[in-house]
Amino acid sequence: MPAVKPPARGSGSIFTAGWDLRTFTAFGIVGFANTLLPYIIFSSLYLIVPFSLPVVLLIELLPAIAVKLLVPHILHYTPHWVWLALLSGCWILATVAANAAPPNVIAHIRTLIALLASANTAVAEVFFLSQLSHYGKTALAGWGTGSAAGGALRAVLPTILTIHMGLMMRNATRYVYYLLVAMVAAYFLVLPPPMLDTMAVNELAREEEDTIEMESPKSSLLTAENHSQTIGFWERIHRNMQLMSGKFLRLCIDPLLLVTAVQALVSTGTPRASRKLRGFSGYQSFSATYGLAFHIGDAIARSTALLFRNRRPRLLFALLVVCCLIAILNTSLMLSANKYVVLGLISSIGWLSGMMYMHIYNAAMEYLSRNPDDDAEFALGSIGVGETVGMLIGSLAAVTFESQLCGLASQKGRWCSTIT
Repeated sequence: MPAVKPPARGSGSIFTAGWDLRTFTAFGIVGFANTLLPYIIFSSLYLIVPFSLPVVLLIELLPAIAVKLLVPHILHYTPHWVWLALLSGCWILATVAANAAPPNVIAHIRTLIALLASANTAVAEVFFLSQLSHYGKTALAGWGTGSAAGGALRAVLPTILTIHMGLMMRNATRYVYYLLVAMVAAYFLVLPPPMLDTMAVNELAREEEDTIEMESPKSSLLTAENHSQTIGFWERIHRNMQLMSGKFLRLCIDPLLLVTAVQALVSTGTPRASRKLRGFSGYQSFSATYGLAFHIGDAIARSTALLFRNRRPRLLFALLVVCCLIAILNTSLMLSANKYVVLGLISSIGWLSGMMYMHIYNAAMEYLSRNPDDDAEFALGSIGVGETVGMLIGSLAAVTFESQLCGLASQKGRWCSTIT
């Protein structure tokens, strides 16, 4: 994308505010759309009918893991508009195929559609997160807020469609086109060109150093792209693999994997096995409220995390583990029948996991701002593999946890003893 001209003297703050607003809005829209698009396609395929839940999880997550391991290596060699064209074409293809493949169609066809949707979602995530190297923390805040808002809507979408609107989940495929148009428009029309003036270039490095030379070439993630123009393909892959398997594995990928696995175990493994609570007409109502409470906490954290500097990430992770253990014990032993305690606990877990998510990406961006020789686009695009692997591990563990509790003789009084 072309570089923007520096603002006129005296208009810097107005220019920067407008640039930040457009960046936040654009990344918020693409994060929101990329969260809902795969859910709509997956829900329309009804893979849970021919396959068990663990198999469905493998179908939906394994392609994403493969994409997140491979695609970051070719980001540098592909024009940005190509990725948007590829994403648009694949989403349209997946939607048309899903509409043409009713639930009674052979399962292999629906599986292929799910594989396409999973891979497409991962490509979009890798691409847009790699762009954080050009747009900084404002983009991270927008992406985090948008994806969390999409998760909140995803939690209540089945209830809205099936109960309040009297529709089937397959009817939601009509909204794919609106989300796709919003994503493309946000990137090409709302998102401004990267800001290359000195004030924006030094945005990340200033948090770590009190004094920085105004023309220093090591002051931003943006210089990494210019530095690596002449690096050969195989040399770039070798250096990126060293980065990913070394510093970034310990700093970002492993922590993100642990955080996601822990929160996935609780957020997906406890609702069905929970004690029946008064005030809910059935399990679907409780499940929607439970998921919404989690994502509200997540959204609050992601939208505000960068306003405060977190210097104790280990304390946050310890609190997350403690809250998850309390939720697991409460579900296993059916301790509390107070809905405010249950919903408050899962909301706290969402808040803590959201804070950790933002801290991990923020730490990655600060590290890259101090090490401009590293490929920032690759690094930021590849971190997400930890989230997907953690989601797979946590979700599979959640299936086992739920089945064990619901298989007990004491299942009476749990939601899994009902059929609604």
